[in-house]
Amino acid sequence: MSKSEESVGFTIAEKFFALLLILIGSIVVYNTATSPVLAERYPILFAVGGLALLLLGVFIIIARVQ
Repeated sequence: MSKSEESVGFTIAEKFFALLLILIGSIVVYNTATSPVLAERYPILFAVGGLALLLLGVFIIIARVQ
């Protein structure tokens, strides 16, 4: 196998993982914003955690693999 064939699978897995992070992060942020129970207890923790997942996913998608 050449290097180009090996890196295609890695690139696809990386993009899938990034999309999964974006999906999970957006769900966490949405539930934090709409749930009154979470808004009372730890709103900053969940909001920052969800935004961190979102930003990490976006960064992984934008970054180039070499």
